[in-house]
Order: sequence, then C-alpha cells, then structure tokens
Amino acid sequence: MESIQAAMTARSAIRSWAEGLELIELVRATHRAGWLEHLRGETTVAELAAAHSASAEQVSDVLAVLASAGVVRPGEQTGSFRLSPDFDALVAGASGVDMTAVLDAVELARDQVARAVRPSDQEPGIDGAQALVLARDWGVRPTPGARQLIGMLYEALPEFRARLESGGPLLDVGSGVGGALLTGLTLFDKLHAVGVESVPEVAAECRRRAETVGVTDRVDIRTMDARALRDESAFSVCFWAQPFFSQDVRADTLAAIFRALRPNGLLLVQELFPPQTAQDKPTARTRLDRLFFTQRHVPFGLSAEELAAEGRAAGFQDAQVTDSPLGRLVLMRKPDC
Repeated sequence: MESIQAAMTARSAIRSWAEGLELIELVRATHRAGWLEHLRGETTVAELAAAHSASAEQVSDVLAVLASAGVVRPGEQTGSFRLSPDFDALVAGASGVDMTAVLDAVELARDQVARAVRPSDQEPGIDGAQALVLARDWGVRPTPGARQLIGMLYEALPEFRARLESGGPLLDVGSGVGGALLTGLTLFDKLHAVGVESVPEVAAECRRRAETVGVTDRVDIRTMDARALRDESAFSVCFWAQPFFSQDVRADTLAAIFRALRPNGLLLVQELFPPQTAQDKPTARTRLDRLFFTQRHVPFGLSAEELAAEGRAAGFQDAQVTDSPLGRLVLMRKPDC
C-alpha cells in the first residue's frame, strides 16, 4: 500500500512538471501554424477556424488552454480573442526578444539538461548554431525601449556614460548579437567601438544587425578569442560580458582587457544572477540554471563582490558596486601607471 501511494505521489509530481512542457509545445505549435500571428488582431473562433482549416471546437479548446495560461485574452467584442499584451510583444519580436528565439532557447536548454548525466569527457559542448540560439535569446535590438533601458543603466554610471558620449572608444568583449553594443552606438552618435565575439555565426549576426541600424562605420566586429587581443592602451572603456566566459579563459581574458585599456580606463561587468543568501532556498529554476552553466564550465552566480575580487587579481583598482535596472554592476579602473 505504501509503495503504490509513493509511486502515485511521484507520478503526480511528474504530471505537474509536464504541464509546463505541454503548454510550451502548444504555444510552439500555434506559433508555427500562424495562429498566434492571427491573434495579434482581435478575432473570433469562427474566423480563426476558417483561416486555418480547423474545426470551431478544436479552436475553442486550444484558445481555452491559451487563455488559462495568459497567452490570449477576450477581445473587446463578445466572443472574440486576441493575444495578451506581453505575448503580442513577444510574437511581434520588434525588440529582438521574439517567440522563435525564446522557443529555440528552451529547446536547447532541454537538450543540454538531458546531457547532464553523460560522462564529462563525452560532453561535446555547444556548436556555432547553438551558440547563436543562445545569443539571440539574450540579445535585444536597439529599439526605443532598449535605448531607454540601456540609457537608464548608464545614468547610474555617469563617468562611464561621459566617456561614451565623448566617443570612447569602447571595447565590447563577448558581444553576442550586439544587444548592448549596438544600442549604445545608437544612443551616442560620437561613439566608436570594437566588438569581440569568438563564434563566427554569432559575429556574423552582429554584423548584420549593425548594418541594419546603420552603425557599421563606427564599429568593428572581430571574430576572435578575446585572449588573442593585441591592442595596447587603445580603449577608454570596456564592457565584458563575463557570465558567458568559462573558468579556464577568464584570467587570460581579463589580462587582455587590461592591456587594451588606456591608463585610467574603465571596465564594466554585470552580476547576472543575484547571489543566494544563507536564508534563500534555491528554486528548481535556479538549480537548472546552475546546471546549464556549469555543464559548460562557466561559473554560475558570481556576486558583484566576487567579480570585483576577480578584477583586482587582474590589476584593476577602485571597484565600485552600483545598483541599476539591469542588476548590480561593477565598475573598475586600470591604474594610471
């Protein structure tokens, strides 16, 4: 009796986990079929059914599930539906945060988690196409909303902002698809920058986006390992996307950044995940994030204080921790001599 009760309890837990997976697959299917795009405007069950060769009962059942999950909501007219504002923005994708990128990243994370039980010497890591999936999921486009957000970040860092306004130059290490880099270039019309991205597929996407927003004359996207930088005392400021650098390359990457900055140059890094306190109980989401990062030998959840210590070990001084709309930031300075 106890055995079957225990098994049924475990089965219930798995079924509760499966609810999220099933919702994702329904969203994926309706997105691929064009239903979500249709639902960006107000529509009825009959109209949606006619447009997609589905039965009214089928459409009604799907919309009921999507409504319960907050994906759609009733329209202004009786019997009509449309996407909720949040999902409308995601499907539109104008910000660079779009449905396809999010779903692709979820699928990649699922596959990576499934590999967690493999022997470490059999783990192939991620390839260029997978790295591009991650970069697109993290990256934004330099839209008005992104400029407002990045602008608020720089308001918290007046000296760093002043140097960007005066032209930099900026070294952006780990540029990804250029979310922060290209947004900064559209914010500051005098700014010149070099972006460093090691994955060819990701660097190519960053170049395409730079061309789209018309800043190619002010940015040089280099496809290279940041440790191979040979610039010396060339940059006034640097942003390092540190959460995506593995433990075995971090010290050498910081050494290359240190060389590339001018005396009194500023290095900015971001605390990606708020550190856990002794009173915090890690959630399943936190543990899954940790698993995803540590599988790639990337330190997970480094605090601002730990990042400052890492910078000091590389020779940086005067570390300042600042709160911002994007979390805690650490600003460090290369000594004058």
